[in-house]
Amino acid sequence: MDQRRPWKRLRGPRAVLVGAAALGVLAGLTLRTADYPGVLPPGTPDPELDLSLRLVCAAAVLIAVTLAYLTFARHQDEPLAMACLPGLVVTGVILRHLVVTLPGVTRLQPAARVVPGAGAWVLLVSGVAMTATGLAAAFAVRRAS
Repeated sequence: MDQRRPWKRLRGPRAVLVGAAALGVLAGLTLRTADYPGVLPPGTPDPELDLSLRLVCAAAVLIAVTLAYLTFARHQDEPLAMACLPGLVVTGVILRHLVVTLPGVTRLQPAARVVPGAGAWVLLVSGVAMTATGLAAAFAVRRAS
């Protein structure tokens, strides 16, 4: 192992972390993203993450897994550096869900006590992990050049 380039030995663990974060996104998509123990009035939109945003997150998972695979296949960090983009997509989707949707529903019916569900937190952590890992790979590529 080259002692002058210690970041080369981290390529595998970074790719595995992106893969694990992608699995975390899939797990988060299967869990509830909103918890509302009260009864919402008729006509109130469902506070759960909608299907189109779930599909966007699923597409981001496919991209992240492909980038992790390319990292292993090419023995380079360049593909993994792009993992920050699907991570940002997942993080952006869930932040939109947390910041915009849930407070809006709570304004309509405060008694419903709408709060983020477990799926929302799993998605947020997974998106942030993908973003951070992609950025770490990008810095490793920059240091190598």
